[in-house]
Amino acid sequence: MNFAIRPTLHGYDTVAAFAQALEIGPRDLIFTQRILHDSFMQDLSAQPMFYDDYCAGEPSDLAVDAMLGHVRGLQFDRLIAIGGGSILDSAKVLALDSDLDVASLFKPDVQPGRRAELVLVPTTCGTGCEVTCVSVFDFPAIGTKIGKAFDAGFADKAVLVDEFMARIPYPVFATSSADALVHALEIYLAPKATAYTDMFCLSAIRAILEGYIRIVEEGLETIVQDARRYLIASNMAGIALANILAGGVHAIAMHFGSKHHVPHGEATRLFLPPVFEIYHEKAPDGKIADIANLIVEVLGKRAAGQSPFGALDALLAQVVPTKRLSDYGMKADEMAHYAERVVETQQRLLVNCYVPLSNDDIARVYRQLF
Repeated sequence: MNFAIRPTLHGYDTVAAFAQALEIGPRDLIFTQRILHDSFMQDLSAQPMFYDDYCAGEPSDLAVDAMLGHVRGLQFDRLIAIGGGSILDSAKVLALDSDLDVASLFKPDVQPGRRAELVLVPTTCGTGCEVTCVSVFDFPAIGTKIGKAFDAGFADKAVLVDEFMARIPYPVFATSSADALVHALEIYLAPKATAYTDMFCLSAIRAILEGYIRIVEEGLETIVQDARRYLIASNMAGIALANILAGGVHAIAMHFGSKHHVPHGEATRLFLPPVFEIYHEKAPDGKIADIANLIVEVLGKRAAGQSPFGALDALLAQVVPTKRLSDYGMKADEMAHYAERVVETQQRLLVNCYVPLSNDDIARVYRQLF
C-alpha cells in the first residue's frame, strides 16, 4: 500500500493574504484568466500570462503547444497558476523542463524534470488537481481526451483561497463540485483503494451532499457561506485521486465530453447514476453498499421510495441539471461505436472500475440516457 500527499497545503481567507504570505514579485509568472487577474491581481508586480489568449474552453494539445511556445521564452523562478482545472492542468506541463510538444510529452516513458517552482491555486471546487500530477487534454485529432501523470507535475505548494469562491459563476460551481463528488465516489470503490483514500473520499462525499441539500433548501447564497467546505472537499477528493485513479464514469465521460464539447464536470455527473446502478446490480454487497447507506443517511426523507442512486440523481438534477444524450448531439446508431472507443482509449481508467464494465454495459449506459 502506498499513500502520499505531495504538495504542502496552505489556506487563506483572502487573495491579499495569500499574495503577502508568498511574497509575490517580478520573478513570479502568474498564469490565470484575464477576469481573475483584473478582479484580484492588478496590483501585483508578477509577470502575467493569460489562459484565454490561447484557449476559450478546455485545453487541447494544440492550445497547450502554443502556451509552451510563449512560456519557454520567459524568465521566471516560480510559476503560480490560479484558476480552474484547465489552467492548473496546463500549468503542470508549462513548468516542465522540456522542448517537446504535448503529443511527444504524452508518449510512454517521457518524464521531464521541472524548470521552476510550481504553485497551484484552484478557483473552483472540482478537480482537486492542485494536489495531483495528472494533466488531461483534449486531442481532437483522435477524438478523445487523454490524461497523463508526470512525476514532476506535483506542485510545491497547493493553496486554497476562500475569496475566489465568492466570484465563481454558478454553472462553474455546479459542474466542478459535481466532478469532485464523482472523484470521491469512484475512488472509494476502486480496487486499489486504501483505508486512507477511503477516509478522504467519505469525508468529501458527505460534505458535498450536505452542501447540495443546503443549496436546495436554503438557496444559492449558501455556496459562499460554505466556500471552505467545498474547497476542502474538492481537495480531499484530489488527494485521493493523486493516489488512486478514477474509474468507469470518468472513462465514459472523457470520450463523450471530447466528442460533444461538454464541460468535464457536467459529463461525469451525467454518467454517474447509470454506471453506479450497474455496479450496484453486479456487486450489491461490496463497498458500494457503504455508498448506498451514506446516500440514504445524508438525504434522509429525500431517499424514501427510490433506489439510493435514483435519489442521488434526483438531488443532482436540482443542482447540476443535464440533458439527454440526443440533445448533446449523439445519434442512436453511435452507441456501439462510442462504447468501443471508450474501451480502446480509456483503459487507464477502466481498470479502476468497481466491477468490470463490458462494451454492452457501456452501451446500456448510453441507451438509458439517450
